[in-house]
Amino acid sequence: MRLLIGLMGALLIVTPAAIAEDAAVTKQFQDLLASEWEYGLKESPTFASHLGDKRYNDRWPDVSLAAIERRHQHRQETLATLAKIDKTKLSPADQLNYDLFRKDVAEEVEAFQYRWFLVPLDQRSGIQTENEVADALPFRTVKDYEDWIARLRSFPTYLEQTTELMRAGIRERIVQPKIVMRRVTEQIKKQIVNDPTESLYFKPFKNFPADIAAADQERLKSEAQAAIR
Repeated sequence: MRLLIGLMGALLIVTPAAIAEDAAVTKQFQDLLASEWEYGLKESPTFASHLGDKRYNDRWPDVSLAAIERRHQHRQETLATLAKIDKTKLSPADQLNYDLFRKDVAEEVEAFQYRWFLVPLDQRSGIQTENEVADALPFRTVKDYEDWIARLRSFPTYLEQTTELMRAGIRERIVQPKIVMRRVTEQIKKQIVNDPTESLYFKPFKNFPADIAAADQERLKSEAQAAIR
């Protein structure tokens, strides 16, 4: 009886501390997941746009070699941070989340060595069809249109970065098979127009919500045409 009471007393002393420690580890892990989610949205603004997050609707992803290297370094640091979290103190559900998250990040780190980022497009998607981003966006306010114009204005940088990736891919002999790229030239031709209003990027400016003033509509259409030119 005395032994049982003693054990119960020890449990009463240890359990609150253990619970607090487990809670702290859980918070550390969940904070990391939340932080990485936000980082991913910022680094992939078009993905954020597709999710309905408008914070980055005025930009394209940074696909420069320097940015790609920076993201690779970040993933390595994320793995190091994750390794410091004691998985055994997480709930079964979070232990599964831990394993899945680590697998995703580790695979991205491992893939870096194969440099497939030097192949940024194919016949299904790439910068040559980025006008399709607008198809997934709601255009309801003046700012929605202004954000798209900001993307149009920054498109040349995005294009130069993509071109440099492909040039590097050619130098390193990392390219798509010819059959994959056959359709790409036609996709590019569709983007070359003499009249900016015929551009696929001008599509959002062909219809405006009734509550956007006529003066704003004309201004936005003019700015869009200038950006497309």
